[in-house]
Amino acid sequence: NKLDDPLITAIVDGTLRNHGTRLSVLNLRKTCIGAVAGEALARLLRSNHSLEVLDVRNNPELAAAGTALATALRENAETRMRNLHLGNTGLGPAAGEALAVLLRSNQSLEKLVLDYNPQIGDAAGAALAQALQANAESKLRELQLDGTGLGPAAGAGFAELLRSSRSLEILLLYDNPELGGCLGAALSDTPWANAASRLRELWLNGTGPGPAAGAGLAELLRSSRSLELLDLDQNPELGDAAGAALAQALQANAESRLRTLYLSSTGLGPA
Repeated sequence: NKLDDPLITAIVDGTLRNHGTRLSVLNLRKTCIGAVAGEALARLLRSNHSLEVLDVRNNPELAAAGTALATALRENAETRMRNLHLGNTGLGPAAGEALAVLLRSNQSLEKLVLDYNPQIGDAAGAALAQALQANAESKLRELQLDGTGLGPAAGAGFAELLRSSRSLEILLLYDNPELGGCLGAALSDTPWANAASRLRELWLNGTGPGPAAGAGLAELLRSSRSLELLDLDQNPELGDAAGAALAQALQANAESRLRTLYLSSTGLGPA
């Protein structure tokens, strides 16, 4: 559907004027809206107490409004927003940092989708991980950051988050080729000791982990009692020794709940 900015602005203004409106889901995915509509949506998020799901994915002209949307949600102490979908909206580092500030205190979000915003970058990715680590009251269960330009800083940040998070269940990081080696290596630095972890799915397809990262991922499999899916597809540098370590780790973990392990194109061999 193709909507224009004036129409979205009119809808938002009408909703704001009608205090009896109990809007809970707003789906504007792939509607060609831009910055003006984004500013109108920010006004809505700043004061609305009923909206739980906002989906504006695949609107690349929304880039300029990303920071305003995050700031508006942060300023709304009574927000009920649970699912926020901002994938492929042209977000950059400033929006990533603003979302990190939001995550540092937010207690309503359960799912945040930021995928395929390659300009978000490594520093903002690390800030997101640090914000979640600092927020003991976070309810975030699912975070999608595939194709967002993550690298070494974000890898170290998410390794720390995985060691401490008690809410995160699904983490998608695939298509960040500079990330995987750093994340896996950071996991191997200290033993996995998060007995309260609820992590069920970890997606690292196309993130570039090599043999050293395999040791950290094997440690995760050796100790995790919650992980059900690990995706390592399309990582040809992982190699045979790391593959063997993963298999041995699973064999050693009598309480493993892993049901799905993707290892296509990972350089496996005889071991």
